[in-house]
Amino acid sequence: MNTELPCPVPRLPIRHPKSHKGNHGSILLIGGSRGMSGAIALSAMASLRAGAGLVSAFVPNCCLRTVAGFDPCVMTISTANNQKGEFAYAAKYALAPKLTDFDAIGVGPGMGIGPGSVGLVRMLAGATQVPRVFDADALNVLSATDGLVVRGPAVLTPHPGEFQRLTGVSSLDRESQIAAANELAMRYGVVVVLKGAGTWITDGSKGRINTTGNAGMATGGSGDCLTGVIVALLGQGLSVFDAAVLGVYLHGLAGDFAGKAVGQFGMTAGDLIRFLPPALRCHASNLS
Repeated sequence: MNTELPCPVPRLPIRHPKSHKGNHGSILLIGGSRGMSGAIALSAMASLRAGAGLVSAFVPNCCLRTVAGFDPCVMTISTANNQKGEFAYAAKYALAPKLTDFDAIGVGPGMGIGPGSVGLVRMLAGATQVPRVFDADALNVLSATDGLVVRGPAVLTPHPGEFQRLTGVSSLDRESQIAAANELAMRYGVVVVLKGAGTWITDGSKGRINTTGNAGMATGGSGDCLTGVIVALLGQGLSVFDAAVLGVYLHGLAGDFAGKAVGQFGMTAGDLIRFLPPALRCHASNLS
């Protein structure tokens, strides 16, 4: 396997002077449930700060006002929820006609693993016409549903515990998890982002170890932000592997900027979003 460490990091998409919002990707983030509206809102706001032209969030009705209130630039699409405040089973029927409206889709943050979520993940696992990112509860649905697999173009972003549930390989054995990530990526034609210190990104034939980021990023919502960043880059036309490598790099670089500004103790996912634009500017200037 070709392991290039840690460079090259892909370039940001070129912005033409006469471009408009439709040229920079229309993306959809799917998730949220009662008490977990913040997860999908963080993903959506991170997508905006990573350069997506149009960002929509598909959420249960009970989350609509909360998610819409985080940022007026995020458009919201709501559907029925069940008594637990998670997606109702009919959610997949509401979403299905809209799939081709988007350049990239992210699914999982805060959505729970009820029947409605299972239906959405099942549908998106087979939606090979659009690049997708599967994170958080979408990964938990995959691991809990026999025979359900994702085919590319797609990115899976498990932390070690989620990857253990997906593959059975212990979260305490990093080397074995990396080997299993390579095999999983190769078998299904996906990109696996195995998160952790020195996040490993692989498509099964090549891989990268990320070198940005710090311990202050070990906080709730950080992974939701990473999902938003990768989806935004997919929507702007990067390949699944390049979007994953660049997304992880920029996410970590934003964390490094945040760590210098506010310190690693007390850093929040909101700080990562705030420092995404400086991270993008720094990366662009380093490659100019």
